[in-house]
Amino acid sequence: MTEARPVSTSPLTSLPFRVHLAGQAVSRLGDGVVAVTFAFAALAVAPDGRGIPMVLLALWVSRFVFVAYGGALPDRIGRLPVMFGADLVRLGAQLFPALTFAFGQPQLWHLVASAAVYGAATAFFMPGAVGLLPELVRPTQLQKANSWLGVAGDTGRLAGPSLAALLVAFGGVPLALFFDAATFVFSLLSLAWLWRLVPRRQEPEAAEGEKHGPRERVRFLDAMRIMPRVPYILGAILIWVPAQIGLASVSVLGPIAVRDTFGSIEEWGVLVTFLAAGGLLGALVSGMVRVAWRGVLVVVLLAASMPVQLIALAYGQDLVVIAAALFLTSLTAGVAGIVFDTLVQLSVPASMLSRVGSFETTMTTAMVPLGFAIALPLANLVGRTAYLAGLAAVIVVTSGAVLLWAVARSGVRDRFVEESAGDLAGRDA
Repeated sequence: MTEARPVSTSPLTSLPFRVHLAGQAVSRLGDGVVAVTFAFAALAVAPDGRGIPMVLLALWVSRFVFVAYGGALPDRIGRLPVMFGADLVRLGAQLFPALTFAFGQPQLWHLVASAAVYGAATAFFMPGAVGLLPELVRPTQLQKANSWLGVAGDTGRLAGPSLAALLVAFGGVPLALFFDAATFVFSLLSLAWLWRLVPRRQEPEAAEGEKHGPRERVRFLDAMRIMPRVPYILGAILIWVPAQIGLASVSVLGPIAVRDTFGSIEEWGVLVTFLAAGGLLGALVSGMVRVAWRGVLVVVLLAASMPVQLIALAYGQDLVVIAAALFLTSLTAGVAGIVFDTLVQLSVPASMLSRVGSFETTMTTAMVPLGFAIALPLANLVGRTAYLAGLAAVIVVTSGAVLLWAVARSGVRDRFVEESAGDLAGRDA
């Protein structure tokens, strides 16, 4: 019998993953640039500031409207074709306002339309990306692969705004928009290369309990049927619902709390930097987390991260203490996100990965605009401190209930650990 060779846990040994990581690193840098660039562009065409919320609303609403179908389509026709098409659409969405700023008369509706198309295409791209990763690396490499992608995203969010300011300063809004379009060209080239490297996708085997034939339409609601069979995944999504409201509330009330506590708004920029740095370190650390109880870890980290952040803003009086709290909670939230993605990719049948990813995105995406809408009115009604502390209590109670329910249904240890190890040994025998 041939002795099984040890399998490297580094995803960088996989050429398809290296290609995917390079494309996404460049694309995420472009995302960081365009977020600030669109704010500059909106102010250029509408100096009164009304363009910024209109652009954000168009982006979020279109993404929410299309995210359900965006999760079903990759599972039905393949992840790479959908991701390639989505990036092609996003490239066009960025070129349109870039050309109007460079050669025409830019108007606000150009930016709104671009944001709406961009958001709709992203609703197709992201669920496809969730399902693609297990096709590029081995199961034992998934967590580090998610970690590398998280580092690429957080680096883009950190570096993107500064790069955007430089591009706008030297070449105006058109140069920054053309730069973002160029990042999509690079992403398209990487996806085209992946298309050649990854074997053509076969018709997926039906997951346990699925009755539809290969020609039946793959439905987004199929994801809801599998949720009770993966308690920790469903539980984490349920915790993320109030946590996303908390995240949006921090964005709205954080600057106000800082102004009232310290007398100026400049300190909020310091805190945001610590938040971003914590997320980046969390993405790095998550690749080294090796536990047999990922579900429990995700729930515990979620129970600790956002509530502490809310309490720090509600009661904090010292900038150093608040900054340290935000840094640590952002770090733990970053680890929770990477471990959760790995849990989904290891637990959910491959034929339903994109739909489950889309279900999670639908549930959490809807909470962000809701949080934007209710944070200030409720804070004015009951008091900012009471609102933030009350929301923290809701997250803690939800996490406790989820943990008790999930442990009772699934136990503590991940059931797929031994199966994955055996499968890996067999593949290299």
